[in-house]
Parts: sequence; C-alpha cells; structure tokens
Amino acid sequence: MSKRLLSGHEVEQVGEEELKDIDYDIFRHGMVRILPEGWLYPSTATTFLDKIYNMEFRPDDILLVTFPKCGTTWMQEIIWAMIHNLKLDDPMTKLDWLFRCPQLCMDMLRDKIPADDHPHLPDQAFKEMYPNRKSEDGLFLLLAEDLPSPRLMKTHYPLTLLPKSILEKVKVVYVARNPKDAAVSGFNFSKMNGRLQSDADKDKFYNSFMKDNFMYSPYWPHVKEAWEKRHHPNLLFVFYEDMKADIMKQLGRVNEFLGTALCQETLEAVRQGNGRTTYRRRYRRRWMSG
Repeated sequence: MSKRLLSGHEVEQVGEEELKDIDYDIFRHGMVRILPEGWLYPSTATTFLDKIYNMEFRPDDILLVTFPKCGTTWMQEIIWAMIHNLKLDDPMTKLDWLFRCPQLCMDMLRDKIPADDHPHLPDQAFKEMYPNRKSEDGLFLLLAEDLPSPRLMKTHYPLTLLPKSILEKVKVVYVARNPKDAAVSGFNFSKMNGRLQSDADKDKFYNSFMKDNFMYSPYWPHVKEAWEKRHHPNLLFVFYEDMKADIMKQLGRVNEFLGTALCQETLEAVRQGNGRTTYRRRYRRRWMSG
C-alpha cells in the first residue's frame, strides 16, 4: 500500500507477520503505520485523517488531545462543565459523551471484525439521525459537525496528524500521564472490555506497549510533540499526576486558559460535581455492560 496523507505523512501497510506479532488481527482491512513516527492504526484511519485535515474548525472550538488512558474523560468532563458554567438543567447534560464531546479518532474503529454497532449509537439510530448519509462518512465527524458552539471535541491522534494551523484556529488542552500508569490502565481497560481474558496476558500487553505495538503508539513522540509546543498561547499542557496532586490548581489553569472566568466557588462545584469520582460513577457502569 503506497499512499501519502494530506498532512504529508507516508502510509505503510502492516504485513501479515507483523500483524501476528501485534496481535491486533481484528480489523477487516488490516492496519497501517503512519511514517515517519510509526503511528499504528486500522487502515481506515487514512480516510478519516484526511477528512479531519480538511475539517472546518471554529474559532471557539476546544480540542482535547491525549494518548489513550491518560485522563481523557476526566478532563473532558471538567472542560464541559466549565464552558457550560455548570448548567445542570441543560438538556445536553443528560446526553451520552459522544453527543457532547465527539471523539474524532473513533470512526476508524468501526472496521472491527465482526462489524458491530457502536454501543452508544447503533446503526439504526444513526440512519434515523442522518437518513441521507453513510456511517462510512464518519459517524463521529458528523456528530462534531452538528454540535452547537462552543464545541468540545477530543482525539488520541497526535498534533502532527492534525491540520498544521490547528493551534492558530482553536484552543488545545493536552493531558500527559506517566506511561507506566497509562499502560496499567490500558491493560485493565482491555480486560474490562473483554479483549484480554486474564492477568496471564499482562506481560504480553506491556511488552506490546513498550515495543510500540499498542494501537495509537508510539507514546513518546505523541507527548514530545505537545511538550515542544507547551509555550504556545493556544495550548495548555497538563500532567495527570498534577491533577491528582492538586486538582484545584489545575482547574484554575484550565479556567484561565479557556477564559471561562469562573469564581472559586464555581470551580469548587466543578471539582465536586464533574471531577473524576463523578465520571467513574456515571460511565464505568456503561463500559461494564457494553
């Protein structure tokens, strides 16, 4: 497979032998590496990456960027509460996360074998919402397109695969986490969703993570790209560990960065009502049943 993305990156199809080593033989069209960094994705990612590269971003958009299992949903709930000023009577409060904060990298995952519905948005519901569109156009991209401003979106794609002018267009919040903890969280999540069956798979999973055979890998270039842009006025770099150590300080940083001008009392309400504990209570049951 020879292809070049609109971002200028080269696409290399993962061969059968490497697929066996990766142990990700669950996608109908195989997997690719995006060069030169070697990002590992399902082959369908190339179509959606080009769509995202041409995506029309709005001046008041907020984009949350993370490597998987680095505090994505925790920060998502914090930002969403802040930009909506804790309007708990807002109808969108009751909606699933995918309607409030579309994940731009999720569409490529619909290439799984067997082809199954998204647990939160079955194909039938999609057809009712978009009777004249195909899910192959990008279910999550369509949801993002229809989201009212200010939009909050998230992705595990690195900055280098997003439009080159992304930091001139939108505010980006990047959350980084100790890779050892991200790997442990990734293993537990894989066990929870049934991809791994027991603790016996632990060493194999961690070796895969360290060898950059974990989907969305490699880890270090992902973080390094954001770290090098940490002084850009439109990028806020946050450490997961700092959120755990002093969440109020980090809420203050996010508040200042977003320009939401929330008072200390409201920030305390964000901590109490839309922090990590609430997120786990609201969403873990859905994952366990999904």
